[in-house]
Amino acid sequence: MVAGKTFEDKLNRILVLSPLPIITNNPCIDGQGIIKAKNDIYLDVGHKSVRVGAQNLALLCILVYLIFGGALLLTIIFIPVSKSGYQFFLNAFLMVFFGIHLFYLYNMYESYLQLKKHKFIRFNRQRRQVALPFGEKGQFIIIPWEKIYAWAGTTLMLSDTTAIPLSTLTITMASPTDVTNFKGRYEVACGAEINCIMQWECIRTFMEDGPEACPDPSNLDSLEEYFDSRRRWKENKILVGWQIYKQKIRDWMHYSYFAYWLNDKIQERL
Repeated sequence: MVAGKTFEDKLNRILVLSPLPIITNNPCIDGQGIIKAKNDIYLDVGHKSVRVGAQNLALLCILVYLIFGGALLLTIIFIPVSKSGYQFFLNAFLMVFFGIHLFYLYNMYESYLQLKKHKFIRFNRQRRQVALPFGEKGQFIIIPWEKIYAWAGTTLMLSDTTAIPLSTLTITMASPTDVTNFKGRYEVACGAEINCIMQWECIRTFMEDGPEACPDPSNLDSLEEYFDSRRRWKENKILVGWQIYKQKIRDWMHYSYFAYWLNDKIQERL
């Protein structure tokens, strides 16, 4: 495998990006928000946004208990029930409400435990080395930058009517015991192949051209940005009148405040 080479069959395509890393003539865009820290010496690459996952799961939970609550309300309206019947429906709604929230919190905790197992990858420009957490019990293995393997892998997801290409950026190292295999893999779903290439360019330009050529870590998932964005929308009149209330409802249905707060806390601990 060498940079620039492609492997293809009817459903899969692999575009090799490294070794040796070469210029792809594409811009550096951290579309998945995986750059976690950057300075003159090193670049840390890690997980995708915790905030997005927390918001999407919250919306699903909200929809479930709104549907369940609506069904209970319609039952009470159209079917005469006794006083004990009202108590039963109330207890059922509360059980579903608290059960769904326990499910939500449990999933967030499970996600945190999973992230703890997958440490960041550190690209050290000064030493021209990469630290990969692929050793025993997640210990780091340090290899030369020129020996890192990276590729954009695309798979066609087939349905009855369409074929949707989904691409993933993979970063790994050669196995020390098997010359035909790799040891550990860091993977990030990017949607399209071009997104994988631009994501890789962020790393390549940092190592080859310096920190100024690479995007800074995004703060879009921080609680500070959450408050600042809502303030800017009001001050710049991006949202006016009913739009402000719609945004508040949207934030409530996504548990936005909690999701941004949780992202900050997990980021600090990791």
